[in-house]
Amino acid sequence: MLDPGHGGNDPGAVSPDYKEKDLALKLSKKIVNELLPYQCQVKLTRKMDLSLSLSNRAQLANSLNADLFVSIHINAGGGTGFESFIHPDAPELTRQYRNIVHSRVVSYLGGYQITDRGQKSADFAVLRLTKMPAILLENLFIDNSKDISFLTYEPFLAGLSNSIAAGIAASLDIPLRENPWDPAWEIAQLQADRIINTPRLPEAYVSWGELATVLNRVREVPPPDPVNWDPEGEIDLLIRDKILNTAQKASSTSLWGEFATVLNRLRNRTVTPDNWDPPAEIEALVADRLLMMAREPSASLNWGEFATVLNRYRGTGG
Repeated sequence: MLDPGHGGNDPGAVSPDYKEKDLALKLSKKIVNELLPYQCQVKLTRKMDLSLSLSNRAQLANSLNADLFVSIHINAGGGTGFESFIHPDAPELTRQYRNIVHSRVVSYLGGYQITDRGQKSADFAVLRLTKMPAILLENLFIDNSKDISFLTYEPFLAGLSNSIAAGIAASLDIPLRENPWDPAWEIAQLQADRIINTPRLPEAYVSWGELATVLNRVREVPPPDPVNWDPEGEIDLLIRDKILNTAQKASSTSLWGEFATVLNRLRNRTVTPDNWDPPAEIEALVADRLLMMAREPSASLNWGEFATVLNRYRGTGG
C-alpha cells in the first residue's frame, strides 16, 4: 500500500510554486510504475487530489491485509535531504524493511550529493494505526531551492521512484514477473478508465485521429462534438493548445518520434524548444522511465506500446 501524503483540502507543506500533496502523488504514481515488473499488487490510498483522513488511510491498508505500508511525503522547515520514519514501538521486521528501503534510496541520492538525514522514529498516526510494517519517507524539502530543483526534474524523479520501488521489492523479497509486459492489459486499462470506448488489438497501428482523441481525454479536454467522433476536431484541439504545431491527416499512422514529441509537450517536458529532434524526444521518455528502450523515430506506433507509455504517464499501473 502506497500512501501519497495529504491531498484535497490538506496541501501539506507548501512553497510559492508547489504543494506537497501534488509532488507526493506524482512520486507515488511513479513508484507504482516501477513495481509493475514485480509479482505483487500495488494499491494507492488515493489516486487523485482528494481529502483522506489519517485513520482512513490506515483502515484501507488494514482492510486489504497489505504486507507493507509506505507513506510518501515531501519535507519542509528549512532543511535539506532525505529521512525515513517508523513507529517507536515498531517490531524488528519493520526495522529490517525500513533499513533496506532507506539504504536503497540513500545509495541513489548519494550520486547527487543529497544529505542522508538518517533513520528516525515518530508517533505518526499512519505508523501507529496500521497493522502491518509501516514506513514513512520524507523525500527532500519543498522549501529548499536545491531540493525542489531535483523534485521537479523528471530524470531525478524517475531514479528516486526506482530506488524506492527496488527497496520495497528487496525488503519483501518480491520476484520479477516472467513476462511483465501485457499489452492487452494496458489497453484494457484505457478502456476501463473510459479513455477509449472499444478495445484495440495490441499490434494495430494508432492513427493520428485516435492519438489526438486519447491525448485529449487524458488531459480532460471535452470533445469538439459530444455526440459524434470528430478526429479532425480532436487534432485541432492539440494545435489550439500548442501541443501540436501542424495539422496531421486523421487517418494517417502516427510515428514514434511524433508521439514522443506531443507527449513531452503535454507533460511540460521541453526537450528541443527551437528545433525538432525526434530521437531526443524519445530519449526523454526513456530517461523518465516511461519507455524502457528507445524506438526508431520513424517506426509506426502500435496500440500496445501506446497504451503502455500512456499508463505509465498516468500512473495507473498495479
